[in-house]
Amino acid sequence: MKKIILSLLLLTGLSTIKANAQMAAATKVKWDVEKDVLIDMEMDNVWDVFNNNELLKKASNGYVAAIEATNPNMPVSRKIVFSNGASREENITQSEAHNKLIAISFSDTSLPKGIKSAEYAIFIKAKESKTAVIWRAKINGNEQAKKALIAQLTAEFDSYAVGLDKMTKKSIPAARMN
Repeated sequence: MKKIILSLLLLTGLSTIKANAQMAAATKVKWDVEKDVLIDMEMDNVWDVFNNNELLKKASNGYVAAIEATNPNMPVSRKIVFSNGASREENITQSEAHNKLIAISFSDTSLPKGIKSAEYAIFIKAKESKTAVIWRAKINGNEQAKKALIAQLTAEFDSYAVGLDKMTKKSIPAARMN
């Protein structure tokens, strides 16, 4: 009986050692584009902007001319037409309302020459009385193409930051003076 119990303890101990040895170390993602802004708007309202194509177009501050959902099923496919006439097809691969997270990848047909993959994420977090909007992008490809796409995404994220800020400004109509 002692041999059986000892054998079971030995097997149990070895199985936990093997399980621990198989765990991979977590690696930190090195983002190619990082943009963070604080918006004077409630978090749920900011989330609504990112989930409504007309509001998102308005939030782009003129950078985007049109956003059209081409397939509403997950992963949601959409086509973005920029004000300069260029367009991009992308897929919303993750949209988590409870975490306020949206993950988007470029469609293969919209990858610029020299780019193997491109994806970005939008994180929306409450921060005191404001909302933090955080964009992160990861791009794989040759250095020259990557540099051009980084510049394009930086300009796009900057436009959204300005547009979201403008959406928070309350305009006061002018009073007619007699």
